[in-house]
Amino acid sequence: MTKNKVYKNPPLVEAVFELFYTTTNWSPVIPGVFYNEIKESFPNISKSQTGFGILLDNQGIRLGGGNSEMTQYKSQLNDTLVQLTSNLFTVNKLPKYQDWDSFKKTIHYSIDGLKRSLPDIKITRIGLKFINKINIGSEHSFENFKRIFKVYPIIPSTFGNNLSSIQMNLESPVIPDTEILAVSFTSLRKEPNFTAPVIFQLYYTRIKEASELVIEDWLENAHANLHETFINGLTESCIKSFDNV
Repeated sequence: MTKNKVYKNPPLVEAVFELFYTTTNWSPVIPGVFYNEIKESFPNISKSQTGFGILLDNQGIRLGGGNSEMTQYKSQLNDTLVQLTSNLFTVNKLPKYQDWDSFKKTIHYSIDGLKRSLPDIKITRIGLKFINKINIGSEHSFENFKRIFKVYPIIPSTFGNNLSSIQMNLESPVIPDTEILAVSFTSLRKEPNFTAPVIFQLYYTRIKEASELVIEDWLENAHANLHETFINGLTESCIKSFDNV
């Protein structure tokens, strides 16, 4: 596989690997057992009641609230965290994202620790997500949106150029009823260092027949699909701007 370009100033704000699973051996001591497996890389541990998950229903793929107590394991710099409940495991990379190889090693390291703690897990769903934040210009406008993205809606002429909000979701069945590639665009309000930010999120997920997957192979395929979609979704001038520090 051709090595992906590493940008000097990538727009990535979070990368997430997620694993939904079932197990017959969960107990209140498992978070502590798992901590002993990964504490060298994730020494900071805490509890949270704000678990989350990705829901798939007739409204498509969306973020849903969770009600399980979640244990979080953070790296020394708090730029990487692992999250664990009785049926959900995630690895989250926050800035600064180095490269895919580094993130992949962290995923495999964490999964190995999970399997030693819960050797009977059965994977029910797996996903890989990249969340990017891109400033499209001095203001939110249709022209600025098209200057950055190759994918954009067709709007009525009565709307004019200025748009205070753009939200768009696209889903494609890579394998019918089994694997899905999803892309979303959401404009945000002005914030420090961003006059007209847009969240560009890419998500690849296998929603069934996941128990027999070779995770390493699936990850490479998912990342290749997401990387290609990222490149194809942005204009050349936008991509070049990621090398401007």
